[in-house]
Amino acid sequence: MSEGGSSPSSSAVSLDDLARLARLDEHRVRDVLAAFPEQCREALALRMTAGPALSTPSAIIVAGMGGSAAGGDLLAARAADTLRIPLLVHRGYGLPGAPANTLVIASSYSGETVETLSAAETALERGHALVVVTTGGVLGRLAERRGVSAVMLPGGLMPRMALGYLFFPLLTVLAGVGLSLTSTDEVGEALDVVEALAHELGPAEPVRGNEAKRLALAIEDRIPALYGGPATHAAVYRWKTDFAENAKLFALTGVVPEMNHNEIEAWQGGRAREVQAIFLRDDAESPAIARRFAVLRDLIAPGAGATALEVWTRGKGRLARLISLAYLGQWTSYYLAMLGGRDPWPIPLLDALKGRLSS
Repeated sequence: MSEGGSSPSSSAVSLDDLARLARLDEHRVRDVLAAFPEQCREALALRMTAGPALSTPSAIIVAGMGGSAAGGDLLAARAADTLRIPLLVHRGYGLPGAPANTLVIASSYSGETVETLSAAETALERGHALVVVTTGGVLGRLAERRGVSAVMLPGGLMPRMALGYLFFPLLTVLAGVGLSLTSTDEVGEALDVVEALAHELGPAEPVRGNEAKRLALAIEDRIPALYGGPATHAAVYRWKTDFAENAKLFALTGVVPEMNHNEIEAWQGGRAREVQAIFLRDDAESPAIARRFAVLRDLIAPGAGATALEVWTRGKGRLARLISLAYLGQWTSYYLAMLGGRDPWPIPLLDALKGRLSS
């Protein structure tokens, strides 16, 4: 990524101004993000409470909304090449049709998400095996009342900032039904990678050596267009939602090769210069996908007036590559919030919507 000349811009200086960041970040989101490696380690130690015996299912549904569904997205991405049964992430009321021997994992950090409560109740009505992942609330009480297995999470965070708590227990749940997806070595590498990134991406690391700060500066007032491939599409959506909730920014998203068949045409329009393309790449992507990214970059550059930026996964194992990209997106959204002069913690419109729906 270009450094943009020898003299740092005023925006770059503002991202390195730790006093300014502290003033804007009243809820100390920077500390939450910096503690993500420890959150992941704590999440790995969480266990299910006792419940009915669980057999190996014929299908899995992870039901959740917003940040609470993000762990399911990462699980589905990790399981894509190894799990031999269907795994669906369901966002909405009730449940889709599923075989009788389906495991439903209802994930709601607050325990109050009405759509997820509806999914859990539907699972019980249909006789599906149910496991709950939550800090408590109505969902936690439902699990206790009905004798359902649960993974009880530490509270005090926004769901989007509890990704470690919402993802790693899902691996534990699957291992408990005979579907181990990861090895000890793969998990260990993932933890090492996020530990290194916590130092590289934190506020104390200046722009020159901080990839998340440089990405935020490249986007700044432009609309980000986030494009991934088969291996990174879960991270693409995660970046979009983090940009929306933390920085209050719209983001376009697409997946290669599908966007090659439609959205690519928009890049010849006059508004392409208002958009910053960012490719989320993976070292293990197929040669066919790599070739498509190369051609895409060449074709959209004239319309965009700049070369698309590329960010890459870290690590060798699939788990490290997924987690590293999601973590980079969290920090990038944080610095975009700082550039916009916003505290990344509050979500006033989301809270207002929930309030109106519940009244």
